Amino acid sequence: MDTIGSTLPFWAIAAALAAIAAALVAVPLFKGRARRYAILLAVLLPAAAVGLYLLVGKPDVGAPTTAAVTDPAPTEAEKPKEQSREEIEALIAKQQAHVAEKPDDAAGWAALGLSYAGAQRWAEAEQAYAKAYALEPKDAFVVSAYAEAMAVNAGRDLSGQPMKLVREALELNDRDAKALELAGINAFQQQEYSKAHYYFRQLLKTLPEESDYAAEIQGAMRQAKVMAEEQAYGAPLDTRPPGDSSHAPAWSTITGTIELDPALADKVKGGEALFLFARPVIGDGTPLAGLRTTTDRLPADFRLDDSLSPLPDNPISVHDTVTLTARISFSGSPEPMPGDLEGQIRSVTVGSQRIKLLIDTVRP
Repeated sequence: MDTIGSTLPFWAIAAALAAIAAALVAVPLFKGRARRYAILLAVLLPAAAVGLYLLVGKPDVGAPTTAAVTDPAPTEAEKPKEQSREEIEALIAKQQAHVAEKPDDAAGWAALGLSYAGAQRWAEAEQAYAKAYALEPKDAFVVSAYAEAMAVNAGRDLSGQPMKLVREALELNDRDAKALELAGINAFQQQEYSKAHYYFRQLLKTLPEESDYAAEIQGAMRQAKVMAEEQAYGAPLDTRPPGDSSHAPAWSTITGTIELDPALADKVKGGEALFLFARPVIGDGTPLAGLRTTTDRLPADFRLDDSLSPLPDNPISVHDTVTLTARISFSGSPEPMPGDLEGQIRSVTVGSQRIKLLIDTVRP
């Protein structure tokens, strides 16, 4: 007998999912973000789309929130057939009858659990998923869905058994969207922002690029990255003029002046190589932009923008914050060497102007 995930994760329940999603759009309870997720459930990503909203709930519970998105009218292709509450209950009743007749059908229990979850009947969803899990404990979809229902019923608390199930699901399938989503939410709630960023980034790889859900996860990932940087290095230096947008083209630059600490002035003869690099605050340290000049131009004004990026697909403008490092290289090489003179500002908001970067350290 095939398992639930042997072909597609939703092979036995895809029709039920589409019907549930169609019904959710029509029910007045499901509006705003939940309505968008319900539409997405019908046409793009059945299992993962409703979880972030249903688990996180209101923004004050300590989980990631993203910028508000205007809820556009669905296209004709997105519009599912409207169904009443009675039709939803009829669908659930049909699934109940199915598992009553075939109690060993794990896919049937999973479909019933998802139906209950879609109707926000979480206690019954957990019971149905528990039946599916007992029958099919090695299917990641079943395991992560069970974890979500358990967490919602525990007051949206993922600690303990829900996270144990999430880890089981990821061991079974490291691309299980629901498990990645829950792992990211849990890490965010635990203020483990670097870990949250990692899980959201892995989740994003599994999602349709143009979906609303992917946009929500991008926002959560971006917020986790900023908070990880602030957690590690404090609030970023931000000298942008008030009211200007960091995403406007004119503010995708950083300007300022490199100065040399007078206490190190006797170490410089004049003409030594002077490098300036902008790098991600957290990451592999690959330069996002760079400049080269000589020490006889100190104090040296600088301007960093996308035209100076060595990697066109990773320009400075796609980052919120960067680390700036200025280095006087006595070897002339851009690679750091012992004895080089260096200055650094760990976290600078992209778009900042008139930064003062002081070279004040001798590399050991």
